[in-house]
This record gives sequence, C-alpha cells and structure tokens, in this order.
Amino acid sequence: MRTDRTPAHRYTRPFDRFPTRSEHEARWTALSRAIAAAAPPTGDPAHKGELTVLGSGIEAAGFTRADERLIREADHVFHCVADPATAVRINAWRPDAYDLSVLYDDAKDRYLTYVQMSEAVLHFVRAGHRVAAVFYGHPGIFVLSSHRAVRIARREGHTAVMRPGISALDVLCADLGVDPSSPGMQTFEASDLLIRDRRIDPGLHLVLWQVGIVGELDYQRAGFTNRHMPVLLDRLEEVYGPDHTVVNYIGARYRGLDPVTAHHTVAALRDPAVQRTVTSASTWYLPPAVAAPADPRALELLGLLRPGQSVVPPEGPLRVIDAYGPRERAALDGFAAFRVPAGFHWQEDTPGARFVLALGEDSALREHYAREPAAAVADWAPPELGTAERALLARREDLAVQAAAKGVHQPAPESARRLRTLLTRKSRARELLRDGAADWPTLRRDLDAVLAGALHPWTGLYGTPDDGLSLYVLGRATTPPRHRVYVDGWRITAPRYEHGVLHWRAADGGGELRTEFGRDGRRRLIGTVGRREVRLAEYLLPELPPLADLVGGYRSGGVRVDVEPGALGSAPRVRVTVDGEPATAAVVIGPSGFDVDGVTVPFARAVEDVPACLYGEYRLRLPSRPGGGAELRVAKDGVTVDGKPVEHVELTGRHLRWQRGPDLLARADLSLLLDPITLHPMLHGTGRAADGSAFPLLGMVPVSDEAAQHLAERPRFGIPAAPWAQLTALAAGASHDGGLFWWHGWEQSADALRTVQRALWEDGR
Repeated sequence: MRTDRTPAHRYTRPFDRFPTRSEHEARWTALSRAIAAAAPPTGDPAHKGELTVLGSGIEAAGFTRADERLIREADHVFHCVADPATAVRINAWRPDAYDLSVLYDDAKDRYLTYVQMSEAVLHFVRAGHRVAAVFYGHPGIFVLSSHRAVRIARREGHTAVMRPGISALDVLCADLGVDPSSPGMQTFEASDLLIRDRRIDPGLHLVLWQVGIVGELDYQRAGFTNRHMPVLLDRLEEVYGPDHTVVNYIGARYRGLDPVTAHHTVAALRDPAVQRTVTSASTWYLPPAVAAPADPRALELLGLLRPGQSVVPPEGPLRVIDAYGPRERAALDGFAAFRVPAGFHWQEDTPGARFVLALGEDSALREHYAREPAAAVADWAPPELGTAERALLARREDLAVQAAAKGVHQPAPESARRLRTLLTRKSRARELLRDGAADWPTLRRDLDAVLAGALHPWTGLYGTPDDGLSLYVLGRATTPPRHRVYVDGWRITAPRYEHGVLHWRAADGGGELRTEFGRDGRRRLIGTVGRREVRLAEYLLPELPPLADLVGGYRSGGVRVDVEPGALGSAPRVRVTVDGEPATAAVVIGPSGFDVDGVTVPFARAVEDVPACLYGEYRLRLPSRPGGGAELRVAKDGVTVDGKPVEHVELTGRHLRWQRGPDLLARADLSLLLDPITLHPMLHGTGRAADGSAFPLLGMVPVSDEAAQHLAERPRFGIPAAPWAQLTALAAGASHDGGLFWWHGWEQSADALRTVQRALWEDGR
C-alpha cells in the first residue's frame, strides 16, 4: 500500500526560547550603566578575554557551521545585521544576545555610534569573557567598530580574531561576472571619492560603495533622500562622459529573490525617478572605459618581450573570454587523447584532514591546539594517524598542516630501497622501462613520496625563460643531506627540502620553490626567489653521452681510435683521431659503441693504455682532513700521495689501485674520467686508512684561472652564456677542493627520473 506523505517543513513553529523587547531593553540598560561606571583599563588585564568578530554574509543567516558553534559557545553575543531573519536566527540561538543597532538614532553622528558599539563589545572582553560580535556582510569591510574593537582588545592584551565573511563585493563579482584581476579594480567610498578628490582610472573596474548616502554623516531611520547624488554624477561624467554604463547593484539577501542589477547611463541617473531606486544598500559598478596599453620596457624587464617582438595593442578594455577561436578549439581537441595527469593528487580520506575538520567545529580542541599543539594532536589522534602526520600537525604551520591533511604516504622499506636504486642507477631505471611496472602497483605513490622528500633526483641547472636567473641544485642522498644550491653562481646558506618544496632564508627574501615534473620530460622549480615570482625549467642535457665520456684509446678491425681533449681554447674541445689522423666525420654514439669515419668501435674494445690526459696532480678530498685534503700525483713513472710513493700500483685504462700507501690513504680503488664541463681529469672510488676504515674518495686536477676564463667564454650543450659562465666558474672553483662531479650528478638524476616517469606514463599511471 502506497502512502504519500508531505515532509514536515522547518521553522513552521515559533522558537521555544526567544527574548522579548522588554528583556532586551533591560539588558541594555544594565550594560550601559556598567560601561559608564567602569574605570578606564590600565596595565595588563587581570583577566584575559577573547573577542571573535564574525560576518553574517549578504544572504540571510549565511553562517558557516563553525561560526554557528562560536555564537552558541560564546559567553556573550552582540550583533549588528541588516535583515530581520538573521537577527531572529541569532536571537533564537542566543536569547541573551545584544542587538548593537539600538545605538543608532536619528541625527546622531554615526561615528559616535561606532565608538559605542566598540565599547559595548569590549566591556565583557575586559572582564575576561569570551565574546562573539556578528556584523553584516564581511565584518571588516565598512565596519569601523569591528576594527576598532579588535585593535583596542589586542593593545590591551586580550585575544582578538576577525573571521572573514561574504561581502557585497563578493556577491557583486559573482552576479555581474566581474573578475577583479582582469584588468584590475578600484573601489572607493562615494563620499571619500569626492571629499579627497580620489583619482579614478577609467581603464579599471570601478566599484563605489554607499552611493545612497553620499555626503551624509548622520543616521536616518526613515532613509536618505539622495540630495547630494548630482555632485557624484558630475564627477563621473567628467571621467566617463554621460553615456557610460553604471550598474546600480543590490545583492539578494533572501533565497529565491534575484539581485538588483539595474543598468543605467550616467545621464539617466539624473532622473529623480531613477535616483529613487538607489538606496543605502546600493553599490555602483562601472566597467572599464578604455584599454590600457602594455609598457614595452616593463615587458622587456620581465622577459616577456624578446628582441624583434612588438607589443600588440589590446582590442578592447576587457579581455574576451567566451569566444571559440583557434586556441579554444585546440583546447577542445585535447579531450580526444586526455588522460588524468600522472602528477594529479587524488585526495584520500586521511586522519590529518579529519583533524583539520575537527579543529573547525571543536572549540576546546582548537584552544588546546593553540596552547599545546603536540599534546592536542596526541589526545585527538586515532591509531591510523602516523608518526609523520603527528609531527607535521604538531608544528602548527600552514604548509605542515596541509601536508598532513594530504596524507604522508610512507613507501614500504623494500619499495623505498628499490626507488633509491632506480633514481641513482640509470641501468636499473632502463630495466623498469623495458620490463614495465605492473608488479609494483604503488609505484606512483611511492615515487611521489620519495620525490617530495629527496632533493638528489632534482639535481641540475635551471633557468628562467629569459635566462635572467639561473639556479644550480646539487642534491645529496646522504644522511644528513648536504645539499648545495647556487643562485646566479652564489651559494645559498642552509637550504632545506621538505614536502616537495626547496626553501631558504636570506636578506633579500630568500626563496621557496616547488619541484615539478612535466609531461614534456622537463623538471621545473616554481615559486619565489628574492620576493620575485619565477618559473625555472631545467636546461636539458644531450640524450647521448658527451665525447668526454669516451676518452681513451680503442682498437677495432685493425684500426686505432683515440679520444682526447684538445688544446686549451681550441676547437673541437674533444679531438678524435683514426690511426693518428683527425676524424673527418661526426662521431655517432650508440648504446654499446660509436661510429666514426666508417669504423664501428665497441666500448668493450678499449685498450689498457692509460689516456695521457688522465695523468696529472689531483687534489683529493679526505674525511680525515676537512678543508685540507691531499695531493695525488698520477704519472707514468709512479703514483705519490703528498709526495710519498705508493707501492703495489695497478694502473690500467681508467682504473687505479694500490695496496700500500701512507697511513691516511693506505689503499685505494679508483676510477679515472674526464669532466665534460671543464675537460679536466677527475677520480672517484673508495679509500682505506691504515686501520682499515673505508671512506668515499673524490679528486680532481685543479682548473687554472686561464683555463676557467677560456671555458666561460665558450658555452656548450645549449646552455646560454650567463648560466654557462656561472656553471664553469663553480666547477673550476670546486676543482681545487676535489671537485663535485657537477655533470655526472646532473646527468644521472635527470636521466633516471625521466626514465622512471616514462615507465609510469606508458603503464597508464
């Protein structure tokens, strides 16, 4: 049997607890006498009070749940709202509330009313109570008494907070489709515009507040007569002319009603009948009248106008955003092959996010969190809130709380180990690309977690589009990390990388850069450097290894091929000879060898002769001598450390070993190579002291000032002149302290990360 029931409507019955006029008047009488009798506050307050200022929004009773809770839980509530339904809602929640509008009166100076409102609110704050004060719209826009109360409360040592609400400007922008950022916006109080002769820019949106009470300083319960409106219209006609559009706007306060959006001209508003539609609730909006041309010099300084380009004049004062031209059609065509980006973050239900929601609705938790963040988190925490999230929430910092709310994914130990291998060994990354990632369902999340906490995968040289700013990152996978970051060649102090953000402090504002990997295969750093917003993209290295990596001798098919650096300042930088004669064709490098002048040379056919270019006097970096190091001489006639010969030396091809040396470096197993940036010899490997302790060993033949100058003057690898000069200067400087393997860290991290990302994209993740 079917039964149709009409659902019960809400609010059809009177509220159970609602104050009477006489009760309200009695409370105000008692409060006003208490304020008059109170002594002026002196010194620190005996009882610290709390003031929370709230906005009711434009729509009737437009409170959030958090604001409702604040109103219900306050010791005392005051309100000054613009519609009766909102007043009824507050008085029903709080029958003991005070309506501040009682302080208005005909012919009474509004400023005196505002001062009295502030003092009424502050009376209970000074007594150590929690007070909520509710004002119409946004409580900080055209509400002098709210700002006055907050400033005085803070000055006297009390806690005072203003929570934002929806203002008339917010609903105006929504109802009229106005974007304040395009091309920009001016807002003026109508009387102030005239009294202080404010300058109007006709190329911007203009919003005029309180046009219905222009020139009025008192209060009229029966309304105002617009007697001074002709003065305002004269001013607007001077700027815009008589035919420019003026929208008389009044936001809708009640659901089911439309806003007032009456379009007039300046001239039409001189009609008394039209003027009568302008009330004290009216706000005027005037669209831009002229298009502002772009400044070529500013465009050049920002790197947005390149040599040979010209400035295209704007077609009108407002940007056209509803057309379907070629660019819009291209956007639509993009849906055909669209896939959700691999970097998209799907927000899971996390305990960190639920903690943020609890803060908004639980005042006791909020107060506890303000006093003792870690203890508040521990008291609230469910078992699934992890250690990392607890630590982030306990910091009580915006970015830390955001990271905890997103959820900190911790890869399993084995997954983390595999990822570290993938991101530091190109061969293993290529195996993943070849074999696929089907057996690793959490790879995307694991990778995101590692990339957000490790800087070494982001090692590289980055620059802005105009090449006006360069930044070199040398991330270390050590514990603790010893990262090096250089901005325009200058090393920054104490860089930190956490939650995917690289940041540092400096006198010029420091920097904060978010790491990002795009589908074009380029790594990027986005954020601010020295208070300047920047987008830096990595300079891409050649996909194939540079010739410097091939240095040495080879035999193939009875032919001798040698690869060695050219003379200082000569071209080419790396010279290839075939049976002693310079190669006549370009070298083509493949995965297992290279081709030159018709000869195929496998890498495996390298001869055991030590390339002459790898002999020299190396500067070693030793843990036992921080800041000091040692001198290693490698020559045909032997090897010495700090002038002392070593014994049992094996020196073949690019490998050097010895078994008996000085105590600080009794044994070593080293690989020799040529630095592609400076073309100077480098070495890396493992050293052992006399007691058997092992340590990593780096070394490099120092770059002379003359060689550094020649390097800086000849950019390579597609890197622009300025960043290249800075990079070579850093590499040359580091060579005197054992070198830093700039190129190899850069090439390794870029290639490995790019390969892992390709494997994910091809796997559809």
